[in-house]
Amino acid sequence: MLRVREGIVKHYRVNKLAKPNGPIVKTKDILAMSDRQAVETVRDDPDCPVCDVWHAGKKVGAIV
Repeated sequence: MLRVREGIVKHYRVNKLAKPNGPIVKTKDILAMSDRQAVETVRDDPDCPVCDVWHAGKKVGAIV
């Protein structure tokens, strides 16, 4: 975890999928202060029409 002016941020892994529950096409990492913020960030990303959001080995959200 990293400390920034607003608080503590956590590392999230974003997997872009070919289709829901399909193969991973691309991965990227993001930093967010909460699971909700991470999912909202991914939802606003035009590169993620279908993506899963993971933190610490657990799926915390999906965009489908």
